[in-house]
Amino acid sequence: MKIGVSTWSLLGQDVTSAVRAIGDAGFEYIELWGEVPHAYPDWVDRRGLKDALSPYGMIVTTHAPFTDLNPATSFEPVKGAVERTLEGFVEFSVYIGARVVTVHPGSVHNEALVSRSTANSLSVLRKMVSTAAGRLSVSVENQAKSSSRYHYPLASTTESLQALLSGEERLRFTLDTGHAHASGLDPHDLAQKAGPKLVEVHLSDNSGEYDDHLVPGEGTADLRKLTGTLAGSDVLICLEINPHRYAPGQVLEASSLFKSSV
Repeated sequence: MKIGVSTWSLLGQDVTSAVRAIGDAGFEYIELWGEVPHAYPDWVDRRGLKDALSPYGMIVTTHAPFTDLNPATSFEPVKGAVERTLEGFVEFSVYIGARVVTVHPGSVHNEALVSRSTANSLSVLRKMVSTAAGRLSVSVENQAKSSSRYHYPLASTTESLQALLSGEERLRFTLDTGHAHASGLDPHDLAQKAGPKLVEVHLSDNSGEYDDHLVPGEGTADLRKLTGTLAGSDVLICLEINPHRYAPGQVLEASSLFKSSV
């Protein structure tokens, strides 16, 4: 079980500075946040980012962009743009040397369309897997349930998540503990159901209402049960701590304390 930090947790810094801060703190792996202003391919200096990673020898994973990107969309022109963007991000992730790329499966505005939108999302995810061609794993992340009657995020229920994972054998699973706990789901139970498909955990805490990305132990999620079960496994544990609530020094200190305690 390797412990790492997402560059999102240091969002106030540019991505190369975030890489150096996480690497200098001695973490075993890092997840690159694939949104502007961090590791979005058309934004970042790819060669400079790869050079910044090189001295540390950290395992690298990436988080695919999701702002304005909905793999579950039924609108064909939009779907084509989403496919091209995410396939391009897979190639970028391969260039960076990533082991896993995590992607949000999208959402739909009407509950009656969840089944159709699952098929749409799977179509996009399969294209990502084909583009990866075994060079890295494409991993779908569970999302937080919405309270709106006009917003149904895929993989925010156990049934929806299982429909995606069973719909494409090559897909892997990234468990977001904050999304699970805020949706009334037990992270440990989701991990058990996913079995060997689980490759990464995005670890944060909350009170069970909102995805606050608190430091582990500051909320009410039972995270020790999960990390205890995963101890000794190859699953990657990535801390995603709220950069709008905690200063960079607090993020790194809390992450280091968590790393030393597991």
